[in-house]
Amino acid sequence: MPLLQFDVIQGRSESELRTLLDAAHRAVLTAFKVPERDRYQIVQENKRYQMVFQDTGLGFSRSDNLVMVRVYTSPRSSEQKQLFMAELARELR
Repeated sequence: MPLLQFDVIQGRSESELRTLLDAAHRAVLTAFKVPERDRYQIVQENKRYQMVFQDTGLGFSRSDNLVMVRVYTSPRSSEQKQLFMAELARELR
C-alpha cells in the first residue's frame, strides 16, 4: 500500500492536480504491481515561500511548477524505484 504525498505551490487547477495524481497512480501500478484500487495519495498546497529548493550546482532550472513527491511504501528493489521514477517522468511529459 504505497502512500504518495505531493507538495506543490498553490495555484494549480483541480484538473492539473488530477492529472498529476492519475499519472503517479499509473506509475505505481506499473512499477510496484499493486492492485488498481490500492491508491493512497495526499496533496499539500503550499505558499511559494514555504517551498525552498535551491540549485545545488547541477544546473536544474526550477519554476513554480515544482512538485515534491514522497513515497512511503514497504521495501522495494532499486529496479522498482527506478522504474517508478522513470514511469512518472514519462507520464508527466
